[in-house]
Amino acid sequence: MNIMECKNIQLIKNDQTILHDISFSIEAGDSICILGPSGSGKSSLFRLLNMLITPNQGEIIYRNKHLQEYAPTELRRKVSYVLQKPYLFGSKVEENLLYPYQLLNQKPNLHEIDNYLTQVNLSTAILQKKNTALSGGEQQRIALIRSLLIKPEIILLDEVTAALDEENTLLLEKLILNEQQNHNIALLFITHNNSQAKRLAKKILYLKAGRMDFFVNATDYFFNTGGNDE
Repeated sequence: MNIMECKNIQLIKNDQTILHDISFSIEAGDSICILGPSGSGKSSLFRLLNMLITPNQGEIIYRNKHLQEYAPTELRRKVSYVLQKPYLFGSKVEENLLYPYQLLNQKPNLHEIDNYLTQVNLSTAILQKKNTALSGGEQQRIALIRSLLIKPEIILLDEVTAALDEENTLLLEKLILNEQQNHNIALLFITHNNSQAKRLAKKILYLKAGRMDFFVNATDYFFNTGGNDE
């Protein structure tokens, strides 16, 4: 079942066309890897899907409603975006992981938080640390947990393992796959790591110079190209 659909999306910035006529659908439980050279519009596409920017032409439909019919906070509870450079608010880590419960009007579940932290090789001691004391990889893991705690239907991940070593990358991938399978989350992710794309993706959406070159089954893509996206 389609939960989001992009129809003939065009994005123009400073008289430059960033995205040209992008059309595709996202199904519940999808796992779509966005590939393409740097500057091809991958992150801009995510910003559109999360309502950080709006298209100049075309429309994005989520749950049979135009994106602009949603309040941004309402939409972002359902379509969560974890940026390549993570942003943590407040002064301490715990503020970030308690926030989803406030947003959902729920009592904080410390057991749930501890379970997520354990899965990404972090201890509860990190909750009392200042955000500025964390490494880039720790910040990225906290940002991902914060997004998962909101219980999104779609999660957008922009190179979220770029600052992690192989061990922690695999831990994050395992968590993402478990969440996707257990909660039927649609996963869209940007990566330059072909091995990661092979492990996580069911479909490949390839952007080139702002155009959708193809949108295909991941198995077919890797069989036909060997995973070379240059």
